[in-house]
Amino acid sequence: MNNKMSGALVVALLLTLTACGKKETVAVETAPPPAEQPAVDNNAFGTGYSVSDLEAMGIMGDPTNYRTVFFAYDSSEIAERSRVIIEAHSRALASQSGVEVTLEGHCDERGTREYNLALGERRAQGVARLMSAAGAGNNPTQSVSYGEERPVALEHNDSAWSQNRRVEILY
Repeated sequence: MNNKMSGALVVALLLTLTACGKKETVAVETAPPPAEQPAVDNNAFGTGYSVSDLEAMGIMGDPTNYRTVFFAYDSSEIAERSRVIIEAHSRALASQSGVEVTLEGHCDERGTREYNLALGERRAQGVARLMSAAGAGNNPTQSVSYGEERPVALEHNDSAWSQNRRVEILY
C-alpha cells in the first residue's frame, strides 16, 4: 500500500505542479505600427495643389496674398497660375457676402489706346467670370480697364511690358 500511496502522491504532486505552473499566453497578431510618414499637403490652401506644385508655379504661401494676375502679350486667356490665385480669392470672398470687388484691367504700351482699353476690359471681365463661377458670385464686382494708362513698370522692354499686362484684384 505504500507503493500505491507513493505512486498516488507522485501523481498528485505532478498534477499540482502542472496546474500551478506558468500559464501559456496566446499571442494575438496585431498590425505593426505605421511607419512615420512625412506630412504631405496635397491640397494646400484648398487649391487642390500641393505646396511644391504651388511653388513650381511661383506661388509662395497662400495664393490670396497675391492680388495681381498676369497675361501673355495680346491675350485675355487666364493662365493656370492666375487661375489658382483667382479661385483662392473666390473661395475667400464666398464666405464674405457683400464685399465689393474691383477688377482693374491693364495692358502694356503697345497697341492703340482704344485697343488696349478693350483688351484690359476683356481681361477684367474674364477674371470676373471665373470668380463668379468659383463661388464669389454674391459679391458686387466692378470691372474697369485702364488700358496702358497706369503702368507699374515704366521701361520699354519685355520685362516691363510683362509686368504691365495684368488684372489687379481689389476688395
